[in-house]
Amino acid sequence: MGNITLDWQQLYRQRQDIADRFGDIWDLPIDKRYHRVLAREGRGGVRLLEIGAGDRGLERRMQEYWGDLKYLSCDIDPTFQHDFTHIDEAVGEYDLVCAFELIEHLELRAAGHMAQRMYELTSSGGRVVLTTPNIFYPPAFMRDATHVTPFCYDELGGLLQLAGFRVTRIYRLYHDAVIKKLLRRYLAYPLFRLMGIDFARQIIVVAEKP
Repeated sequence: MGNITLDWQQLYRQRQDIADRFGDIWDLPIDKRYHRVLAREGRGGVRLLEIGAGDRGLERRMQEYWGDLKYLSCDIDPTFQHDFTHIDEAVGEYDLVCAFELIEHLELRAAGHMAQRMYELTSSGGRVVLTTPNIFYPPAFMRDATHVTPFCYDELGGLLQLAGFRVTRIYRLYHDAVIKKLLRRYLAYPLFRLMGIDFARQIIVVAEKP
């Protein structure tokens, strides 16, 4: 993946804007699943491009929410039939562009390039939706040796805003058995916060193109 020149001062300012608007990690609301968040951003007939699409299972899942949609996929893995094999090959204009558990596998400049290409592929008023491991839940990032760059929620939001998007929503993603949820979200919450760790394994960022 190609690189872009990052303006570090601008990135810092955008990151600070995210922190000022959304607060710290404990202020972020919780949702259960990434596809529930994505579902609220679309409708029937939506044009959706998934970067890092894997087995293209998202198409079937989102059909359950929206009915018909125009789904295209991009992935370097030749195991499945994809519309594009590299984000630089992708063409068209999309209402939604998404990438789930992908950006942490890239170096920072390559991640910036991906954000820029996503901006170019998103229609005016369209949105991007990204997930990444929550760095306040260390095992989510550290257990995978292919992870390269840990993105805090404000860093990821800042990178998207540097590309031209406006971040509108950020959630922590967490779903577990009832007993575990009670223990982690309520009983152990003060200890987690004191230690600076979180029980939510992922974050999801939604941003809009003006």
